[in-house]
Amino acid sequence: MFTKRSVVTVIILTIITCGIYGLYWYYKTMEEMYNAGGKSLGNLTPIIQFVLLFFYVGGVIFAINADDNINEVKARMGISPSDQKIAYILLELVFPIAVLALVQNEMNQLADAGTYNSIPQQF
Repeated sequence: MFTKRSVVTVIILTIITCGIYGLYWYYKTMEEMYNAGGKSLGNLTPIIQFVLLFFYVGGVIFAINADDNINEVKARMGISPSDQKIAYILLELVFPIAVLALVQNEMNQLADAGTYNSIPQQF
């Protein structure tokens, strides 16, 4: 299940900790999305995706996987998917903290949808 977090808190903690909380958030989000949606570009595990964050390409991979997994969960819930992949990639390259806010907001909305609990999780 997606963990509901305050978008404002995620942004503030990321800024206050000079990005350390952002790294924690990325890893936890990668795990949750991998477990919920089961999609990963190139079958990369969350650990490998996290390590790739330090090589700049990881942010782009995260953006692609986030969009794919969110849309997969939406499809399972009967919600029409929306393609945000290009926006996520561009923002990840220019203003990464915005991607944190957008992805966390999507996760919060799916957590609030209520029917998520009936979706079988893939490990």
